[in-house]
Amino acid sequence: MIKERIVVAMSGGVDSSVVACMLKEQGYEVIGITLQLYKSSSKFLNKKACCAGQDIYDAKEVARKINIPHYVLDYENKFNDIVIKNFVESYQKGETPIPCVQCNQYIKFSELLNTAKSYGAKYLATGHYIKMQNKGNKIRLFIADDINKDQSYFMFQTKKKDMPFLKFPLGHLNKTITRELAVKYKIPVADKPESQDICFIPDGNYRKFLKKYAGLGIKGTIEDDDGNILASHEGIENYTVGQRKHLKIATGKPLYVLKIIKETNTIVVGEKSKLKFESFNVSNFNWLGDGTISKNDIIKKVLIKVRARHTPVEGQVDIHDNMNASVKVYQPVEGVAKGQGCVVYKKNGQLLGGGWIQ
Repeated sequence: MIKERIVVAMSGGVDSSVVACMLKEQGYEVIGITLQLYKSSSKFLNKKACCAGQDIYDAKEVARKINIPHYVLDYENKFNDIVIKNFVESYQKGETPIPCVQCNQYIKFSELLNTAKSYGAKYLATGHYIKMQNKGNKIRLFIADDINKDQSYFMFQTKKKDMPFLKFPLGHLNKTITRELAVKYKIPVADKPESQDICFIPDGNYRKFLKKYAGLGIKGTIEDDDGNILASHEGIENYTVGQRKHLKIATGKPLYVLKIIKETNTIVVGEKSKLKFESFNVSNFNWLGDGTISKNDIIKKVLIKVRARHTPVEGQVDIHDNMNASVKVYQPVEGVAKGQGCVVYKKNGQLLGGGWIQ
């Protein structure tokens, strides 16, 4: 019997390493691929980063341990042109970007998926915590069983046409079980820390990272929502909607960033109550639910998240043309920021898709 070939995206962490082990144990012909996305510096050997330096070595060691072929592909230029460039430009525009979504959308589930197919693989598997259900010729994505590790928010731009080629074996596991499996398989990354930082900023200081790019660090004013100047700032990239810390304003009451206005290089602050929104617009709305959607469709009584770690609230999505949509939530939400994702779920946890907040 010919084994089905599957490519595993191996970041060098415990999750993707366990996936490779699981799939080999299940009888697949496993090929490990690690993407070198940026150059690491020994000065910032952060064990919580991924996809460079030590992580490539760790992925190689796991592949050697379980006796599978392993390849390192240089995606540095593509990653820089797509993910890092978007990250910088978003801050230049006063937005708060999510580089993990861009990486999933354009690198892992586009470039790497095409590479996997060129290797003759039937599937691409990753270590993401998200569930996939294939029932009645319908493929659906769901929130992971381990709610604390769930990564469905970052997958809202996955394309329906690609879903038949994807596998997410960890969706039904919790992290404790994953680590126990790593011990069972005797792989060298069983105790490796989580990769939580932005991978291409190993020291975690994104403000310092941005300083080397033009169009940032432009001084401006911090104003209240009546236009009164309260202080000055060193660049709009240092702020995000909802931020309270580092405003350096003493008014006797807590103030929060309400708006970032690129055109006037202004930060608008105010009381927390003014952070609440009941409606907003999104662009590039991507539908992952059953069937198709079109202009004037209204998706009612769904759960909506505007930040990865926020509790979802009930609302509806009105579809317009050119993949634009307007969103209404039935109770006000905080943290609605340009550049973040608005992600939509059914009440049973099915990921229906999402778009970019405008």
